[in-house]
Amino acid sequence: MYYGEYTMQYRKVIEQLGYSPKEAKVYMTALRLGEALVSDIAQKAGMSSNGVQAIVDKLHADGLMSFYILRRYKYWSVQSPERLLTNLHQRAELVRTALPALTQMRTQARKQVSKKNPKHGIGMIRAWADSAAQPMLVTDTDAMILYVNTLWEQQFGYVLEEVRGKSTKMLVSGKTPKHVHQALWQALDTGNLFQTDQVIDKRKDGTHFSMLTTVFTVSHGDGDYFVQLLQPL
Repeated sequence: MYYGEYTMQYRKVIEQLGYSPKEAKVYMTALRLGEALVSDIAQKAGMSSNGVQAIVDKLHADGLMSFYILRRYKYWSVQSPERLLTNLHQRAELVRTALPALTQMRTQARKQVSKKNPKHGIGMIRAWADSAAQPMLVTDTDAMILYVNTLWEQQFGYVLEEVRGKSTKMLVSGKTPKHVHQALWQALDTGNLFQTDQVIDKRKDGTHFSMLTTVFTVSHGDGDYFVQLLQPL
């Protein structure tokens, strides 16, 4: 097998961890270069510098890349590939934590005589949210809030009736990097789980805070829902 074939093989491994083909390409290019400027990575990858900059920022947020500054130039390098395994374990732990509630949700759904009642889907997710061990928010696919659990209310200072039916934009602080929002919607559009510690939310009293934010899509009955879970950093 030629070196290029090895590279393609391992790029596919990176993609299977939830990264896009371009993100996997940038990761593998940076890995081969050792330390490099964004412009060097872009040249080797055959991509634009702006596009590569957005990707290395995301990989940095995921703990996969780091940088140092020398004479005003920023040099990027890939962190130990073991970080990929660490991130995978974190995602597996998140699924393990949610598994009992997901199993219960499936069992209850199978007992229903009819799944055509539009209130039924959110009812199952409400039961899941109420049993969750961390703050949880549920929206429709237009990001309109359908339900929040008690832990979420305690974290944000709102009660359910104040936020139900409203857009999640009311929680935006304006301090979250733009590329984080872009990566979030890209993940949701492709059915992938998204996780970051760069989201800065706003409480009812106007104060800001950051937690480990995980967002993913849940399909139930005839509907799709976006679910956000929060964990302390």
